[in-house]
Amino acid sequence: MRTVVRLAAGAAASLLLTLSGTVPGNAAPTVATATATAHCTGSGCAGRNPVGTGCDRQARTVRRSAEIGPLVELRYSAACRAAWVRVTHARGGDRIEARNKGGACRPTSCYARTVAPGHSSVYTAMVNDKGIRAWGCLQRRNGNVVCTEAY
Repeated sequence: MRTVVRLAAGAAASLLLTLSGTVPGNAAPTVATATATAHCTGSGCAGRNPVGTGCDRQARTVRRSAEIGPLVELRYSAACRAAWVRVTHARGGDRIEARNKGGACRPTSCYARTVAPGHSSVYTAMVNDKGIRAWGCLQRRNGNVVCTEAY
């Protein structure tokens, strides 16, 4: 029993030293950085995936729908100067759109995604939000439309 306790204590101490960056034999502690360089900015992000470009890393939700039901969020990345829409608690067939200009949904001003059957969340490609207001909408299968305020 003492051997098992000693092994567990040794493993825990080793793990703590590794996580703290103070591993014996290393000249300097390692520090993990949460920031990474974004791969696009403004109009260069239009139509691109926020996860694939790194724009999602420090993004924040700047607007939410106020309706009961699926949560529609307008996400914004200051590093990328771009926005996109994420929906959770939706149903297959519901469609979300990220927009940054008035009128019909056109390339570079609107990107849409449909929630896949059996899923409840999805996010859109990004729209330019550099000096332009963006917003998001959810079109439910039953015809109801819910939008965020512009940001």
